[in-house]
Amino acid sequence: MDMELSSSSSAASVFASSSATSPPLGRCVVRIRLPPAWTPELDAVLERLAMEHGSRHWRRVAAQMPRHSSRRSPAQCRDRWRDHLARDVFHRPFTADDDAELALLCLRLDDGRSSRAVKRRWRELRKSDAFLGKLWRRPLSH
Repeated sequence: MDMELSSSSSAASVFASSSATSPPLGRCVVRIRLPPAWTPELDAVLERLAMEHGSRHWRRVAAQMPRHSSRRSPAQCRDRWRDHLARDVFHRPFTADDDAELALLCLRLDDGRSSRAVKRRWRELRKSDAFLGKLWRRPLSH
């Protein structure tokens, strides 16, 4: 909001009339600093540390990452492992069969709950070792 004022009295009246609201603000520049990309060397270190400490101790893994690169948080290490490096994760696009199976599972679970509530509950259950142990011992029925 650009405003030119011809006299100081009009400036006083403008600010007096807008005392209930804040004065107009100037431009704000927000700089987002992105973390540096993961290198093959860092991936190799992360893979070795994840194998040593397991997939539950990301704080230990992050603490032992090389310091010459930018410091990685436990969440960054976990996400990089889970989304890109873990060998048990399929790194291929979803097929039509995958989509159909996912749709069937969602339809079976549709008992009047919102998708957000179902997703939140699944995330809670995924963190429970006892639940996951039971889940993998018995086959899922289709």
